[in-house]
Amino acid sequence: MPLPERPVKPQITAGKFDNVDLRVARVTAAPLAEGTRFPCRVLSLDLGPAGQRTSVGQYALVAEADLVGTMVVACVNLGARDMGPHRSEALVLGTRHRDSPDDQAQAVPLSADPAALPGTPVF
Repeated sequence: MPLPERPVKPQITAGKFDNVDLRVARVTAAPLAEGTRFPCRVLSLDLGPAGQRTSVGQYALVAEADLVGTMVVACVNLGARDMGPHRSEALVLGTRHRDSPDDQAQAVPLSADPAALPGTPVF
């Protein structure tokens, strides 16, 4: 399936990018979310010294067993966002899942080195 056309976004400064707080997080749970517009999972994230966060995202095509224990890349300073009855406190970065329906953004999370410690900054 060809990639959907999406133009390159406008350039930003390095200073603006420095404001984005990306961290390594360990997924500790990933049940399916009830009551969301599209199929989602509620990812419980361990960020080490940065604490625990929840991320709600379209990772429903990835088995929970394949997510739990993995090290992912998460943005932790976007603020909270309500996703149906769930509150998402971090954004787990991902790429489009090859089987994602055209009207959804089902994804595979970006992974970090399994030896990275939870909470490690990504730069």
